[in-house]
Amino acid sequence: MADLILVRSMPVWETNVIDLVVHDPKTDSVILCMVEVREWGDRGALLPELQEKFSTYLTYALDGQMTSDYPALAGKPIRFELKTEFPPTQREQEFLDIVTRQHLQPEGITFRWKILGKSASDTEA
Repeated sequence: MADLILVRSMPVWETNVIDLVVHDPKTDSVILCMVEVREWGDRGALLPELQEKFSTYLTYALDGQMTSDYPALAGKPIRFELKTEFPPTQREQEFLDIVTRQHLQPEGITFRWKILGKSASDTEA
């Protein structure tokens, strides 16, 4: 069971807020979790907010704010996790793949998404 560190209950449209910071003692890693409860739709309408949210998370993780807020998390592996009510469409999945490949992996950050309330249906990007 992961140790909950911070809960702000702010969904993706709150692009300047870190929704959830969790320490997973099983892997001794940090999970920075974002939450989206809206349907993705078929036109990519939520992509600008999702892009801003990822930018906020990258800045928080890499510019020292996370370790300033939680010094015990310094040096631990980081995973971004998107908890969503609905599975991402192909458009969102392509975006997530690009972000993971171009921005997260080079920084040693992993990513996956999960359907809210289901632990078995997560997807590693």
